[in-house]
Amino acid sequence: MRSTRFLCSLVALVFLASFASLHAQFQKPTDQELKMTADPQYPDAAAVILNMEEKTDDIVHYTSTYKRIKILKDSAKEMATVSLGYLRGGMEVAAIQGRTIHPDGSITDLAVKPADLMRAKQGEIEIHEVVFNLPSVETGSIIEYYYQLRYAAKSGTGSGGMCSNPVWEIQGNYPVRKAHYSFAPCPGVLDSAAGVGGFGIMDEHGQMLYNLSWYTHLPAGKTLQPSIAKRFDLDLSDIPPLPNEAWMPPIESHRYEVRFYFTAGNTADVYWAQQARYLLGDVNRFADTSNAIKSAAAGIVSPSDSDLDKAKKLYSAIQALDNTDFSRAKGRAELKARGFRVAKRADDTWNQKSGSGQDIALLYLALLRAAGLNAYPMKVVDRRYNTFNPNYLEANQLDSLVIILEVGGKEVVLDPAEKMCPFGLVSWRHSGAGGIRQTSSGAGSGITPLLPYAANTLTRRATLTIAQDGSVTGKLNFTFIGQQALHWRQLALRVDDPAVHNDFDRWLQTQVPAGTQAHLVSFSNLDNTAAGLTAEASVTGTPGSVAGKRILLPAAFFTNGETRNFTSEANRQLPVDMEYAAQVKDGVLYHLPAGYTVEAAPAAANIPWPNHAVYVFKPAQSDNGLNIGTALTRAFTILDPGEYGQLRDFYQKVAAATQQQVVLTAGDAAKGN
Repeated sequence: MRSTRFLCSLVALVFLASFASLHAQFQKPTDQELKMTADPQYPDAAAVILNMEEKTDDIVHYTSTYKRIKILKDSAKEMATVSLGYLRGGMEVAAIQGRTIHPDGSITDLAVKPADLMRAKQGEIEIHEVVFNLPSVETGSIIEYYYQLRYAAKSGTGSGGMCSNPVWEIQGNYPVRKAHYSFAPCPGVLDSAAGVGGFGIMDEHGQMLYNLSWYTHLPAGKTLQPSIAKRFDLDLSDIPPLPNEAWMPPIESHRYEVRFYFTAGNTADVYWAQQARYLLGDVNRFADTSNAIKSAAAGIVSPSDSDLDKAKKLYSAIQALDNTDFSRAKGRAELKARGFRVAKRADDTWNQKSGSGQDIALLYLALLRAAGLNAYPMKVVDRRYNTFNPNYLEANQLDSLVIILEVGGKEVVLDPAEKMCPFGLVSWRHSGAGGIRQTSSGAGSGITPLLPYAANTLTRRATLTIAQDGSVTGKLNFTFIGQQALHWRQLALRVDDPAVHNDFDRWLQTQVPAGTQAHLVSFSNLDNTAAGLTAEASVTGTPGSVAGKRILLPAAFFTNGETRNFTSEANRQLPVDMEYAAQVKDGVLYHLPAGYTVEAAPAAANIPWPNHAVYVFKPAQSDNGLNIGTALTRAFTILDPGEYGQLRDFYQKVAAATQQQVVLTAGDAAKGN
């Protein structure tokens, strides 16, 4: 959202223009644009951005945005609502104009005064949001709008105003025909000499940042460099929309974009080594092994405990604390009223029995060290949102903290900041995650290991009674180990029981075949991370069909979303990111109706994809009915697009196996076939 970019920038700037000059920027549509019903290159696109322009000029203190958009489907009408955020007092909306051009060429101008809403307030700082709606938008319309933001010049920099660092999110949900971006930075920020022009920003560690840097991910053949006049200009055409593929990696890692930011002029190696040293300094101050921490550790572990047992006992102790990332963070006033303070050391977190996830992780580090164990902090990226890019010299991309324990000659990655995360497991968001860390020899960088499939298992069991009309009633049992157990346990911390049950019922409907309904009966071990999380559910409905004296049932009662996604996508642009390797084991017992026998059942199958995955299907008849066991083991997490053909071939074979049917026959109907 554009307002986020304004707030992330140090300042966004603007130029005042008259209504007449705004009108001059609007374009007369061509007959082809008015008649357009689809984009030939992107026939599924709900809209096309015909023209767009983003300008930022630090010299005259302005930023502006112009867009002209063809609405092709009803789903894109939401683009007629535009919101922009700004800081009240240091910034103001200078001008807004818009219009809707209807398919017949008639025009409806924006006449309603935009709403100016206060979105948040912190002390005297007010974050406002201006919202306006283009009028009378229908499928086939062209919407066109232009707005400017400006701020008052402020003394103290060589340019006579504050300096901005815009972000150009070039690729979005819709194709773009033509785009122009421009940025005129403050004088001096492109000079190598520190302090040229009197400009400088101090970072959180007291280091002055004098240089403007930029990170780019652009279409092939495109580069970005400042002109002789020290301005940046970028012209692009035929920008494709962001891919919308199943199991995509974080789109922020693949979107075309440009990010300007301020640095001290270091190389990547120097910058990250410096950030690792900062990390160690901050950690060592917080996780100091004071007498209070040593006493706490001594009260939890015994001298006779093994190193591993000590680590486990300390882990249990910190997991029992109030992790405010999953409950409610306490403000300064409340802490003061209760005699507490904002945590600055591990002692504070231990004494208050409460803290943020990072506070608790650092407390765990302090306790490990107090117990005589070797342990190190590591700052990593959250894989939900991004992948670590060492060429982008911005430490804020690392927003999670894990602890690396040396025990038995090996390193074990632990995730104490995650409430309900068992010892030895990490959230998938912190597995395969790059970052900076401490080592036995100092500071460094690294990547946490990906999770093995055995760490994440789902067992599904169904006991079903078949009626003569083909309907079923029965019981479902689920056992979760690993990531799905962590998901449901953490959800239960954040919402009440009815909300958890409703979410679980929605998930259940993705697990059972069409025509059936499943509902949660109960959870077990929701608070016991030492055991697998189990759930019992009831199921009713008609999963198959009846043809004369025959009942047709799905051989694989439980569904598999991975199979559906990959068999429907013929091609792939981005890597496949399955989040974590996993194994799903199913067992289904069909109790047959009286007088019915199994006329046909699928044969056993074993479908391997060497070094990647395997699917096993085993049917067996017994006195109780028909037992069908299946297992899908997926040992990979991330695949390149070049491997997609093999992946799709595997899942097509799995789909063919799971779509087979069991045929039950009444009486002698099968004779003579």
